Amino acid sequence: MVLLSTLLGLGIALPISFMIQPQYSSTATTQLETPRAQMISKVTEEIAARTGDKNYITAAIERMNSTAFRTEVFKILPVKLQKDLETPLEISGQLKKKLKPYFRKLLNKDSAPPREKISITPERLNMLQKRVLVTGIPSKGIIQITGTCFAQEMATVLVQSYIDIWVALNMETNKSLIRHELGFTRTQRDEYFKQLKEAEKELRFFKQKFEIPPALSSVTDMELQSQLDVLQNKVSNAKERYKKIDDIYLDLVRKEKAVVNNIKVINPPQSPLEPSRNMRIPIILIGILLGAATGIAPILLLDYYRGTIRHNNDVTNAINIPIIGKLPTIK
Repeated sequence: MVLLSTLLGLGIALPISFMIQPQYSSTATTQLETPRAQMISKVTEEIAARTGDKNYITAAIERMNSTAFRTEVFKILPVKLQKDLETPLEISGQLKKKLKPYFRKLLNKDSAPPREKISITPERLNMLQKRVLVTGIPSKGIIQITGTCFAQEMATVLVQSYIDIWVALNMETNKSLIRHELGFTRTQRDEYFKQLKEAEKELRFFKQKFEIPPALSSVTDMELQSQLDVLQNKVSNAKERYKKIDDIYLDLVRKEKAVVNNIKVINPPQSPLEPSRNMRIPIILIGILLGAATGIAPILLLDYYRGTIRHNNDVTNAINIPIIGKLPTIK
């Protein structure tokens, strides 16, 4: 009975073990630095990269775990990887997916028609979330991205896709830190430039009206000189305001162009050489153990309840009479 049960458990475990696919994982280690635009204050200032603070690192991890971020990643995944995501990592989910077509045939139901394009759904984004683990060490600015796939070559693609989207969105975020200020400064710069041109035009018309040479800044008539000084001061003040706002604007433009990628890839994702998780042998061993246990359990129960007398305690319990002696073994 034990042998038959063991063979039966092995017979069930073997096909199940071949249905469960091995999993391949790839990990990339990155370091997130403080955005350069936040550190530059002067044109001649020397800037050395430094690790971002804990809140900045934590925010980056939360962003990569968000639904919006996973949506952007899913858009750039190859079709093969998108189909790979449809298979659950759990054993029960894989068995259900493998056996579902056979049950449909038994129930005489037509198979689902092939899909030309894989759409983005909450279920697929949830599957993507289960395939990628983003962890970090905020104190050191380290963020690790680990991706798991059934296709060996797709594990690296999955992790690299996360890095590519992260770099692209992070650049836009860094630039947006100064774009608002840059837009406001540009508006003020245009307004001050307009005021400067109006002041120069007013001064030019005044000189033309009284036939004062353009290069001349003083006249003998005190009344005209007073009006000329007012107009010249107006032009001078307008030039000074425009010069200051123009310097601020140019500094902000320089900062925007100085924004660089502050994500440093310490260890890029490597193609896995062997599975990170292979449940084939454990499933076979579990099948053998469960089969053997299924055969041993009824034997032990039968032996316990059938009432066979083998030991002194069995005799005492059965007839409630003390034992006064023991017959020797006759050979």
